[in-house]
Amino acid sequence: MRGRLRTVFGGFSRGVPVRVLMRTVVAASVAMLWSCTSNARVTDLPQRPHAAASPSASPSAGQVVVTPSSLAFITTGASAAQTVNVMQTNFDGAFSVSTAAPQSCSGIVTVSAASATSLLVTPVAAGQCVETITGGGGVSAPLTITVTTTSVGGT
Repeated sequence: MRGRLRTVFGGFSRGVPVRVLMRTVVAASVAMLWSCTSNARVTDLPQRPHAAASPSASPSAGQVVVTPSSLAFITTGASAAQTVNVMQTNFDGAFSVSTAAPQSCSGIVTVSAASATSLLVTPVAAGQCVETITGGGGVSAPLTITVTTTSVGGT
């Protein structure tokens, strides 16, 4: 019998007793049976990385932050212009500025880009209005503006 087992396991038994090989086969069989009868699922096993990873979703744009969130002018003209800083997490594009009735800034202030993250607001005439600053994902924040002027002589 011993010679027959060596023949069956021919190439694997060189220098290794057959009983060691048999223990290995039995242990592997028990492990395989255990995994089939246990609660282990294929999804519980570590997953192999894929050759080409799929691109991850971009993080969504955060809130638009306008600093300061309101401006007050006591005179008009370029010398009274003030700068407003604008930022938004996960967004590095251009911000848009809009205004609409009933709080339109048309004729009250002009707004221009001072840099990629700041706006220059120049008062033109007395009034109150709201500019809407919009960034990525359509997220926006208001900028409240008040321009007052006083004439000499009290009228």
